[in-house]
Amino acid sequence: MLPASSTLHSLRQTLAAIGRDGARRDEGQSRKRVLTGHSDIDAILGNGLISGALHEILPQKPGDLAAATGFALGLVRRLAGPGDWIWIREDQTTREAGKPYGPGLKGFGLDPARLLLVTTRDTQDALKAAEDALRCNALGAVLLEPWGDPKALDLTATRRLTLAAEDSGVPLILLRSGGKNASGAARTRWVTTAIANEPGEGTGRARWSVALVLNRQSGAGGPGGTYSVEWSHDERFFRPAYSVGHLSPSADGSAEAAGKIRLRRAL
Repeated sequence: MLPASSTLHSLRQTLAAIGRDGARRDEGQSRKRVLTGHSDIDAILGNGLISGALHEILPQKPGDLAAATGFALGLVRRLAGPGDWIWIREDQTTREAGKPYGPGLKGFGLDPARLLLVTTRDTQDALKAAEDALRCNALGAVLLEPWGDPKALDLTATRRLTLAAEDSGVPLILLRSGGKNASGAARTRWVTTAIANEPGEGTGRARWSVALVLNRQSGAGGPGGTYSVEWSHDERFFRPAYSVGHLSPSADGSAEAAGKIRLRRAL
C-alpha cells in the first residue's frame, strides 16, 4: 500500500517492477471484449465489455455507494481476472467511505495480496497516478475512485485516461463515490442501486439494479436499459438476479464475505 505521502516517483518505480515481473498483455488487447456473464448485458454491449476502455459507475443516491462499489469490484474481477490490479483513491474518499476490506474483496475472487492500494491528497494526484498506472500493461485493471465532482475530472482529463487505456489495453473503472455529474469520455456509464434480499432469504447475495445510461460500444451511443443482476461468488461472474433458486453459502461462496462488500468504516 502506498500512503498519501508517497510520491508519484515511488508509484512509477513500483509499476516498473510489476511491468518487469508480470505477464505483458497481448497486442490488440484494447479491442478485446470480456463477457460479464449476464447474457442481456453482454448482448447490448456487443458481446461483452471492451477491455482497454474507461467504464464509469455512479451510485443512484448516496446510500447506494456500497452497491456501486460491489458492482465495480465485480467488473474488476471480470476484466482483470486473478492478476495484479491497482485501486487509486483520494484521502477524502477514505474518510467518507471507509477502507477496503479484505474478506469483501475475496468474495469477488480478488486476492488482497494482488492489490496495490494508492491514496492521494487530491484529484490531480489521483489522475496522474491513474495515467501512470494505465501505462503499465502488466496490470489487470485500474480502479480510480475520486471523491465528489471535482473540477479536475473534466473532459480533457477523462480523454487522456481513455487514450492511455486504449494504448495499453488496461481497463479503467471510474467509481464516482459522492459524485453526481457524469464525466465526459467514458465508453460505458452505469448507475447502480441496491436490491434488497427477499423476505426470509437472509444475507449474502450481492444484488444490484444497474442502468446502462451510456453505451458507446455498440455504435448507437445511447442507453442500454436497466438490469437486475447478482454476483456469483462461486463462478466469478454476473447473472440475472433471481435466475437461480436460493443457494446455501457453501454452494455460492461465503455468505459472510458476500455481506461485506461494503467498505469498513475507517477508524
